[in-house]
Amino acid sequence: MGLDSSGTGPSCASPTGCLEPFPNTSCSIKLLLGTHFCRFMRLFRTVRAASAVLFAATRGRASFRDVTVLVPSSWGPSPPCPALGTLGNAAGESWEAADLRVSKGRHPQHGARPWTLHSRGCGHRGDYVSLGHSSLTANASALAGRQLARAWLEYRYGVFDEAGAQGSAAHPPHYRAPDGAWKPNVCTNLPAVTANPACDPANLTCPLAVGLRGGAGPEGEEADAGQEENEATEAVKEEATEAEEEAERGEGRWGGGAASLMGLPGLPQVTQLCDEGSHAREAPTRHNLLCGGRSVWEVLRASPDFQNNRNVEGALAESGVVLRYVRAQPPRIVLLVDDTDVMNVQKRWEFVRKAVRKVVTYDVPDGHSVGLVVFDSAAATKYPLTRLTDGATREKVGSSLPRNPSQEPRHKRCLLCGLREALRMLRQDGPGGGAGHVVLVTAGGGEPLDAARADEASRALTAAGVVLHAIVYPLTEKYPTPGAGLETVAALSGGRTYIVPDQGIGADSKLSMYYNLLDSLYTALAGVTGPSVLPVKVHAAEHPGGRVAVSQGTFALDPHLGADTVFAIFYYHVTHVGNLIHLVSPQGQVIDTANMQKEDANINMITVRLAEAQATAGQWHYKVENRADSHQALYVQVTSRPRARTGAPHVAVRAWTSHPLSLVNASDISRPLALFAEARVGVAPIEGAKVTATVTRLGSTDNGTLHDPHKVALYDDGLTGPDMARADGVYSRYVPGLAAAKYSVRVDVEGEVEGELFTRHVRLGVVDVVGVLPALDVIPPSRVVDLRASVLAGSGGRVAFSWTAPGGDLDYGVADRYVVMASRDPAQLREGSGRLLEGWPAPLPAPALQQHTLLWPDFGVVHYVALYAVDEQGNTGALSNVVSVFVPAPPSTTPAPPPSQPPAPPVNTSAVREGGAGEPVLEALDTRQLAVVFGCVGGFVALVALVACYCLAAHRRQRRSAQAKKAHEAYAVAAAAPAKLGPPQDFPDGGKAPAKDALGKDYMSPVESWSASQLLSSRHDPKRGSLSARSDDASDHSASTKKSYGDSSAANDFYADTSAYPYRHDAFLGHYPGPADQYPVPSDHYPPPGHAYPTPTDGYPAPSEGYPTTPTDLYPSEGFPAAAEARPYVSSPPSESFLSVSCEMLPPSHGPPAYAAYPSYDASLRSSTSSKVPPPIPPKPKLVYTPEPYIYDAHAHDAPAPASLLAAEKRVRNVTMV
Repeated sequence: MGLDSSGTGPSCASPTGCLEPFPNTSCSIKLLLGTHFCRFMRLFRTVRAASAVLFAATRGRASFRDVTVLVPSSWGPSPPCPALGTLGNAAGESWEAADLRVSKGRHPQHGARPWTLHSRGCGHRGDYVSLGHSSLTANASALAGRQLARAWLEYRYGVFDEAGAQGSAAHPPHYRAPDGAWKPNVCTNLPAVTANPACDPANLTCPLAVGLRGGAGPEGEEADAGQEENEATEAVKEEATEAEEEAERGEGRWGGGAASLMGLPGLPQVTQLCDEGSHAREAPTRHNLLCGGRSVWEVLRASPDFQNNRNVEGALAESGVVLRYVRAQPPRIVLLVDDTDVMNVQKRWEFVRKAVRKVVTYDVPDGHSVGLVVFDSAAATKYPLTRLTDGATREKVGSSLPRNPSQEPRHKRCLLCGLREALRMLRQDGPGGGAGHVVLVTAGGGEPLDAARADEASRALTAAGVVLHAIVYPLTEKYPTPGAGLETVAALSGGRTYIVPDQGIGADSKLSMYYNLLDSLYTALAGVTGPSVLPVKVHAAEHPGGRVAVSQGTFALDPHLGADTVFAIFYYHVTHVGNLIHLVSPQGQVIDTANMQKEDANINMITVRLAEAQATAGQWHYKVENRADSHQALYVQVTSRPRARTGAPHVAVRAWTSHPLSLVNASDISRPLALFAEARVGVAPIEGAKVTATVTRLGSTDNGTLHDPHKVALYDDGLTGPDMARADGVYSRYVPGLAAAKYSVRVDVEGEVEGELFTRHVRLGVVDVVGVLPALDVIPPSRVVDLRASVLAGSGGRVAFSWTAPGGDLDYGVADRYVVMASRDPAQLREGSGRLLEGWPAPLPAPALQQHTLLWPDFGVVHYVALYAVDEQGNTGALSNVVSVFVPAPPSTTPAPPPSQPPAPPVNTSAVREGGAGEPVLEALDTRQLAVVFGCVGGFVALVALVACYCLAAHRRQRRSAQAKKAHEAYAVAAAAPAKLGPPQDFPDGGKAPAKDALGKDYMSPVESWSASQLLSSRHDPKRGSLSARSDDASDHSASTKKSYGDSSAANDFYADTSAYPYRHDAFLGHYPGPADQYPVPSDHYPPPGHAYPTPTDGYPAPSEGYPTTPTDLYPSEGFPAAAEARPYVSSPPSESFLSVSCEMLPPSHGPPAYAAYPSYDASLRSSTSSKVPPPIPPKPKLVYTPEPYIYDAHAHDAPAPASLLAAEKRVRNVTMV
C-alpha cells in the first residue's frame, strides 16, 4: 500500500498487500472461498474506508493511492470473481516483502482485527500489518477500515496504542491522576470517557466506560463477524453505502475533532490523533512508554513523509484508491560463478561443480527457471534460462559447469562483466517472467568491488529490479577487511551475503568447506523462493572422523512435518561411510536402512527417504558407522516438508538484524547490533522457545586457528532492549562490544508445538563491523521498563516494588547501584530531579526479578517513583517507567496532616511536626499506630534501665577488686622484707632479675589470677629437688602424675608431642645438657639477698644450695610433661604421697603449675647412659614471664625432713584439698 508522499501531488512507491499463498492453494481456496469469492471485494471497501480515516487523522496530509494485491499463482489468468478483471503478472512482489498480509488464521490476541508486528522502536517503520480474512467477509467494512488505519499508522510511523488494556499491569485500564482521582488510561479529549463507575478502577479487569459501535471494548471487535453466508448479497450493498458515508465524513474533519484514533478506533466520532494540547504524558500507555511521553503528532512530524514542507496540511485533496491484482510468478535464477585460477586449488572447483549440481537437481522447485553464467576477465553463458520441469532438464543444467576452471589470474576477474551478462539473460527472458535473482559465487581474498564499481552494480540491479545473493567461496584471507562493498551491494538489492571459510590440508579440502557451500546455496535459494516453498531443514550436524566407530545423534519432527522426509549423509569419500545406518523412531522402532539407501557419487551423498506414514512426530535417533579420517568428517542432514493437511498451520521461522545493510559502526554505542528471530505457527506466536544466535568471527587467529563462536540467547521479554513486546513471537537481543571484523550469524530455534519438539535453523549471512571500540567501558545499563508498585493490603501502608534487573552493559552482567527518585510531579522525574530514596537493594545479575518493600509515610497523596541503574564506570541507564504510589488514608477520627515532602526511606515514626503542618504527627495516628509507638518507647526505657544496672554492678566489682589488689601488695612487701638477697644478678640466659618495684607493680592479686592449688604448688620444700608436688624421691612423672595429666606412655617415652616448646637455655645452645656439660656456678647467676622474687610461702632457696652433680639424679627417668595444648589437666584425688595440682586459667604456652614449658625431645640427643630430661622450672607468679634458671636444692638427697616440716606439708595438702 502506498502513501501520498510528495508536496505537489499524490505519488507513492506502491507497497503490496497480499493474500496468503496457502499450501495446496487450489484446494484450500475452493474450500475457503467457495462460490462467494466476490465477498473479498470488501477488501477494496475496507482499504478505501481506511484511506478516508487516515486522510482525516493526518489532517489531509496522507492517504492511500495505489494498492497492489498479490494472489496465488494457481488462480490462473482468469480469477474466480469476474469483478477482479484480468490478473497481471507480479514483478518482484512476494509474500515475504508485503506490507499488508491477509491470512486465514485468527490471532490469539487480536482475532481477525488488523494488527501490526513492530520489532523496532518509536518513530521507526514496523515489519508488516496482518489482517484476518474473516474481517473481509464480515458486515463491518467501515469498522475494519478504522482499525486498518490505526494499524497502518503504527506500521508506517512507529506510534503505538494510547489506551490501556484489561488485565495488563503495565498498561492498566485506569490510573491515578496527580489529584488522587481515577482516570481512564486513554489519550482523548472526549469528556464522556471517564472512569468506570460500575466496577473498581483499581481492578485490572475493570474496562473503560465508553460505548462502542459493534463491540464492547476499545478495539471494537465486530459483533457480527460470524454472519451467515446467505446474507452476502445484502451485506455487500450495505457495506458499500456505509463505506461511502464513512469516506464523506472523513473529509475536512481534522479541525477540532475528537482524539485519539490510536486509543479509541472503534468510536465513530474519534477522527484525530493526540497532539501536544490533548496528550496526557503521565498516562501509563504503551505509546508513552516507548516514545518517552511524546504525543503521536510529535512523532509524525519527525517522519520523512512530513519533513521539509512535504505534504503540507490542507494542501492535498483525497485521491481515489486504485487496487491492482497480480498473480505470483515462479522466480528466475541466474547462477553466476567465478571461474578464475583461484578455484584451481585443492578441491575448490570440484566442490563448486558438485554443489551446483546438487542444488539444481534436488533443491530448486519445479517451475522455476535457472541459467548459468561464468566469468573471469570476461563473462560467458554456459546454460540459458530454462524452466525446470523434469529430471533430465535438471541434469543438463546442473552439469553444465566446465570440468576445469580457467587459468586467468584472480586480479583480472571482472565481476561487473558477469553481472551485466546475468542481467542481459534476465531481460531476454521477457517482461512477463517472475522476479529476477542472481546467485553469485566468487572467491574472497581481496575486495572485488571498489566504491565506484559497487555504485554502478547497485544502480544496475535496482533499475532491473533484480536481487543479488552473494556467496564468498572460499574466504582465503586470514584477516578479512570489513567494510562496504559486495555485502552492501547485495543488501541494497534485498539480498544477503554468505561466506565459506577456506579449509584444507595438503592437496585436499575439508568436507566442512563443501557442506558450508551447500548450506549457503540452500539458504540463498530460500531467499529466492521463500522459506515456505523449500523443505524445512530440521537437523544438521558434523561428526568428525577418527574418534568413534559409530556416530550417533537425534533430531525432532514436529506434527506439521513428515512429508518427503529425507535423511542425508555427505562424505568426502564413499569408503568413509560404513554399512551401518540405523534410524530409531520415537516409538523405539529400529529401521534398518540397508534397502532404503540411495547413493549419488556425483555429489558425495547417501540419502534415506522415509514414507509419510513412517515419519511420525517426536524425537528420532540415528546411528552411522563412521570410517572417516581424522582430518575429515561426515555430515548428517534431515529435511522434511509440511504434511498435506487442509487448514493446518505450519511453523515458520525467520531472522534479521537491526542494520539492514549489515554494516555496524563499533564506535557508535547508541546503535549496537541487535538480532531478531520470529517464530510462529500460522499467525500465532510461539512462546517459550529457546532461541540462540551463534556469532562467529571470520578469518583466523594469530596462531592460525579459527575463532571460537559466541553464543547469544535471544529473549521475548518485552523489555524494549531491544524486544518491543512480550509474547509476540519475536525474540531479540543486543550484541555489544564487537571488534571490527567480519562475522557470520546463525540462529537456532527449539520449541514445542502440540506437545512435540521442533527445531529450525536460519542463517543471517555476514555482518561487517567497522570503526574502533572505545578504550573505556562506555556501554550503559539497559532501561528498566517493568517497574511496578502495589500497596500491600492490611500492612499499614507498606508498598512493594518489583522490576527486572538490568545488566551492567545493556542487559549483560550486573549493574553497580540504583538511583531511585520520588516526586509529586512526574515531569520532575523525566527532567532528572526529585528526591532520592535510599536503602534500596544492590542490583542483581540480569535478568533477575528484584523486589523491595518499604513503609510509605504519606497517606492520601499521589507520588511518582522512577529509577535508573549505574554501572561501575559511572555509565547511567535511561530512566525507567514512572509508577504512581497512592496509599489511602486509614480510618481516623482526626484528619491526616497534608504532606509537603516526597516519601523518605523507611524510618521510625517520631512525634515531630512536619514543615508547615502545625499539628503533631502522633495526633493523627490511630490506636494501633499509637500502641506501636508507645511499645517502642517503653522498650527503649527498659533497655536503658538494664544498661544502668549493669554499669553499677560492674563498678562495684571493680572497686572490690582494687581493694583486694592493695591488700595483696601490702602482703607481698611484708613477705619480701626479711629476705637478704643482695643486688640483682644476671641469669645464665643473659636476663636480669626484675627489680622489687617492678615485681610489685606487675604481681597480680591471687583473687584475680591464681587458684589456691596453684599458689601452694609453687611452695619450695628443701626435701624436693624441684617444685613439683612430691614428697618422695620417686620420679615426678609417675603413673599417678600421668593419670592426672590425662595421658599415658611407655617408660622413658613422651606423654605427647612437645615440638612447640624448644629448649632455650643459653648455657646449652642447640642441645640438652649432658654428662659432660657443667651447669653455671649458681653464685654467678642468682641475685644476692634482697633482690629475689618473693613467694607466698618461704621464697626461693639461698644461693648456697648447690645443684646435684650426678646426671642421673638430675634427669627424670620417664621423660617430661607434654605440651599444654596436647593434654587436659585433670587433678587426681590428693593422697599422702602426692600433692594434687590444679591448672586453671593457665596460658597454653605453659605447663601446669610448678612445671616449666619443656623443650621438644629428640631421641638422638639422649645420652647412652641416661634417658632423663632437664628438671622442671618453677613458674613465676605472672601469666607471661621469661624462663628462670634451675634452682639447686642441696638438701634434696639428705636425710628425711623433721616431723614438724612434714606436719606443715600435710597442712598444705589439707589447704589444697579444700
